[in-house]
Amino acid sequence: MRKPVIAAIFTMAAVTQLYAQQTTKGIVRDSKGNLLSSISILIKGTNIGTTTNDRGEYQIQLPQGNRATLIFSGVGYHQTEINIENKTELNVTLNSDDIGLDEIVVVGFSEVNKKHVASSVAQLDMDKIKNRPIFKMQDAFSGTMPGVTMMRGNSLPGSVPGTISIRGISTLGAADPLVIVDGMEQSIHDIDPNQVKSVTVLKDAASTAMYGSRGANGVIIIETERGQTGQFKVSTNNWFAVNKPIDLPKFVGGAEFMKLRNATLQQQGQPPVYSAEEISAFESGQKKDVNWVDEIMERTSTALNNNASVSGGGGVGTFNLMLGHIKENGLNKIEGSQKFSARFNTNINIADKFVLMADFYAHRLQVNRLLANDDGHGLYKIAWRMNPTQSIFYDIDRPEPYILHNNMNPVAAIQHGGTKNSMYDRSTINLRPKYNINKNLNIEGNVSYMINKSANKQERQTYKFFDENNAPVTIWTNNVEASQGVSESQLTARGLLNYNKDLRDSRDKVYLTLGTEVMNLTYTDYKEISKASFFGKLNYAFDNRYILELTGRSDGSSKFAPGHRWGFFPSGAVAWNAHNESFFSGLRDSKVITNLKFRGSYGLIGNENVDPYLWEESVNTWGWTMRVPNPKFSWEKQKQWNVGVDITALRDRLTVTAEVYNKNSYDLIYDQFAVPPLTGSNTLISAVNIGEVENKGWELSASWSDKKGDFSYTVGGMLFDNKNRMLKAGHNVTDSLIFKGNNNRIWYKGIPINNYYGFETNGYFQNQAEIDATQAKLPNTLPGDIRYVDRNGDGIINDQDRTYLADPLPHMNYAINITLKYKNWDFFGLGQGIGKRTGRLIGQEAYPVFVDGNSNNLGAPRVEYANDYWSAENPNSRFPRLWTGPTTNTLLSDVWLSNAAFFRVKSLQLGYTFPKIGKSFKNFRIYANAQDVFTFTKWEGLDPERIDVDSPSTNDGNGNYPRMATYSFGISTSIY
Repeated sequence: MRKPVIAAIFTMAAVTQLYAQQTTKGIVRDSKGNLLSSISILIKGTNIGTTTNDRGEYQIQLPQGNRATLIFSGVGYHQTEINIENKTELNVTLNSDDIGLDEIVVVGFSEVNKKHVASSVAQLDMDKIKNRPIFKMQDAFSGTMPGVTMMRGNSLPGSVPGTISIRGISTLGAADPLVIVDGMEQSIHDIDPNQVKSVTVLKDAASTAMYGSRGANGVIIIETERGQTGQFKVSTNNWFAVNKPIDLPKFVGGAEFMKLRNATLQQQGQPPVYSAEEISAFESGQKKDVNWVDEIMERTSTALNNNASVSGGGGVGTFNLMLGHIKENGLNKIEGSQKFSARFNTNINIADKFVLMADFYAHRLQVNRLLANDDGHGLYKIAWRMNPTQSIFYDIDRPEPYILHNNMNPVAAIQHGGTKNSMYDRSTINLRPKYNINKNLNIEGNVSYMINKSANKQERQTYKFFDENNAPVTIWTNNVEASQGVSESQLTARGLLNYNKDLRDSRDKVYLTLGTEVMNLTYTDYKEISKASFFGKLNYAFDNRYILELTGRSDGSSKFAPGHRWGFFPSGAVAWNAHNESFFSGLRDSKVITNLKFRGSYGLIGNENVDPYLWEESVNTWGWTMRVPNPKFSWEKQKQWNVGVDITALRDRLTVTAEVYNKNSYDLIYDQFAVPPLTGSNTLISAVNIGEVENKGWELSASWSDKKGDFSYTVGGMLFDNKNRMLKAGHNVTDSLIFKGNNNRIWYKGIPINNYYGFETNGYFQNQAEIDATQAKLPNTLPGDIRYVDRNGDGIINDQDRTYLADPLPHMNYAINITLKYKNWDFFGLGQGIGKRTGRLIGQEAYPVFVDGNSNNLGAPRVEYANDYWSAENPNSRFPRLWTGPTTNTLLSDVWLSNAAFFRVKSLQLGYTFPKIGKSFKNFRIYANAQDVFTFTKWEGLDPERIDVDSPSTNDGNGNYPRMATYSFGISTSIY
C-alpha cells in the first residue's frame, strides 16, 4: 500500500512541476522578415535563458508560470522586453540599431519615439566620432550638427579646446549649454568620447523648457554605454597620434630686422642702433639668426589613447566597466597632460518590476606646466617678444651660458624655470531606481552625488645667471609650494512619474512625465547654492499624424533676491506627420516621400548661469561698500519660436531638415554695472537685469545615401546662419552701455551683442604737409600714421568719433561630410567652414612690435607686415608705418579688421575591418586619421578659429601655444 501512495505523490509533484514550468516557444525575425540566429532570450530577474537556432526558433521553460518577462537581445539589434501574458507561443520582431523613424530619442527625463517628437532635437553620430583623435568631447561638435558652433581655439594639452554655442549668443555671462550625463548635470570637459553611446541636442524652447531656468543656452543630453543582456563582450579602441604645429608666425631674419629697426628710429628723428658691420655679419652668415619659436619646441608632440570596456549581463541585470587612459606630450619635456578614467554602469533587475541603474565614475587629470609660464601660453608669448639677433648663449666655453634679455630667456625657462603640476579629481555616484507599476506606468528616482577636487604643486631649484665675464647677473631663487583648490560637491535628488500608452489599436500614443528635483552645490570657500524645481511634460500623438507637446517647469534658485527666486517656464509644440494622411498614400507607397513632418514650437525659458550672492551687498576689508545690493535681481528670460520640416524621400536615400527660429532674450544679467560712488568708495558696481537681444536664424541639413553591390556611400552637408542684434541696451531703448574695463565694447540698439566698436579710417597720412593741413588728428602724428575720420565734424578725434565697425560672430556656417564603404574598406571625410566672419588683428600678430604701452620695441615684425608697411616708397600699403615707443596706430579701427572666413578639413580617415579573426575577435579594424591638416582662408592672422572677442586677455595676438594638426593610427576590436 505504501508504494502506490509514494508513487502517486511523486506523480502529482511531477505534474505540478510540469504545470509550473510552462513552456513558451516562438520564432525571432528582423524587421525585413529574416530569421535571426544566436539571439539571446532571458527571463528577466533570473539567469535562465536560451538562444535561437539557425532557423530563428527558441523554446524556454518559465519557472514563474505565465507572469515572466522575456528579454530578447542580439548584436546589432535593439534589446526588447515582452511580457508573456499567458502565451505559449510568442513570435518576435527585433529592430536593428540603424537610425530611423522608430528610433527612441532621449528628451528631458524621458524617452520618446522619434516620429512622435514635435520640437527641435538633433542627434550626433557617435560611430564617426569615436575613432577620431579627439581629447575632449567638445571637439565632436565641430562641423557635425546644424545650429551648433564649436571653434577650436586651443591645442594646449589639458586645456578646454573651445566653447560650444547653440543658436548664437544671447547672454553676457557664460554661454555654455547645459550638459546632462545619464540624467545628471555634469561638465562636458570631462566626458570621454569612447564611453558615450548617444548625444542628443535640444535646441528650441519646447525641448529645453523641461530644464527651465537652465535651458536658454541649449541642452546636451549624453547617454553612456551600458551592457547588453546575454552578451559578454570585451571591446577596445587604441590610437597613437603625432601632433604637428600649424599656423606658426614667420618673423623677419636678423639682417632685415636690424635694417627695419634703424629705418624706424631714423624716421622718428632718432639715431640708428645697428652698424653696417653688424648687419653684414648676419647677411654673410657669420652670425646666425635665432628662431626663438623653433628653439622652444624641443620635441614632437605625441598623444596616446587606450580605451577598453568589459560588458555583459543576464536576466538579473547588465554591467559595463569602461576604462580610459589618454596621454598627450607637449612641445617640450615638461608640458603635457594625462588622464585616467573609470566608469561602471550596471542595471540590476530585482524581481520583475523593479530595476536599479547604478553608475559610478571617477577620473584623474594631471596637467604639467612650466612654473615661469603656468598658463601654458606664456612661454610662447615671451618667445615672440625676442628678436632674431638675440642669442640664447654667450659664445664662451662654459656650461649653459644663458643670456638674459630684459631678464627673459624662454629656453632657460624650460630648463631652469621650474615646474607646476596640477591634479583634478572628479567622482560621481548616480543611482536611478525604477519601479514598473505596470507596463505603462512607472515611478523613477534619481539620487546623484558629485565631488570635484584639485591641487597643485610647484618646484624650482636655485639657478644663477652670469654674464660673459662670469660676473653674477641674477638668481632664480628656490621655490617649493603646494596648495589645494576650492572643492565642489553637488547633490541632486529627483522623483519622476512616467506614463506612456498606446491607444486606439496603437493609432494614438500618450507620453506623460511629472517630476520634482532639488539640487545643492557646496564649495569649500563657504559658497552654497540651492535649487528646487517642479516640472511636467505631455506628448500626445493622434493617429500618428498630429502631435502635441506641452511642457511646464517652475524653478527656484538661491542665486537671486528674495521674492524673485522663482520662475515659471512653459512651452508648447505641434507637429504634423503629413506622410500618414490618406491623400499621401500614393507618394508614400511608391517611396517617393516616406516621411514629411512639419513642426512648430513656442516657449519661455531662462538662464541662471551666474555666480551666487550677486544681489547682496559686498564690502572690502576696510568696510567700504564695493557692490550695491539689488533686491530685484532675478533670471534672464528668453522667448523663442521655431518652425521646422523633416523630409525623407527617394526610397529613403534623401533626408532633409530645415528650420527657422527666433530667440528674444531679455532681463539680461550684467554684474559689473557702474553706479554713482558713495562716500568712502572710489568705484561701485551692482548686478542688474538690463537689455534685450534677439537671435534669429535658419538651419538646413541634407544627406544622400545609396548602395550599389558592395559599395555604399553617404554624402551630407549643412548650412546655417544666425543674426544677432541688440533690441535694448539698458533700461530704456535709447540707452547705451559701455562695459567696465573694456572701452572698446559698447552696446546700443541695432548692433550685435559682441561687436567691434572703433574708428573709421581714411588711409594714411602721406607727408607732414598733409598732417599740418588736417585739423582733426591725434597728437604726435607722423607720416605713415592712420588718418581717423572725424565723424561728428568737431575738429577733434576722440571717443565721440567711434562707431560700430563689424560683427565678429561667424556667419554662413557650413560643413560637408562623406562616408564611403567598399567591402571591408571604409573612408570618412569631414570639412567645416565659415562663409562670412570679420576678425581683428591685434598684438604682435598685427603690429611690428610688442605694444607694452611704454617702449613698444620688443619683438620683430611678421613677414606679412614687413612686406607691406607704409613708407615713402610704398604709400599705398596695407599696414601703417613701423614704430617704436607710444603710438596711436593700435587703436581699434577698420585698419585692423580682416576677412576671417575659412574652410578647414577637419578629418580624413581610412580604415579596414577584418570581420572575424579566430573564434573570438570580431570587427578587428585598423585605421589612419588626419585631422585639421588643410585650411583655406584669406585671414591675415594665424588661426582663424582662435578669434575670441570676449577673452582678449587669453587671446591678445601676442603669442599662444600653437594650433596642431594631428596624424593618428588606431586599432579597435571586440572579443565575444
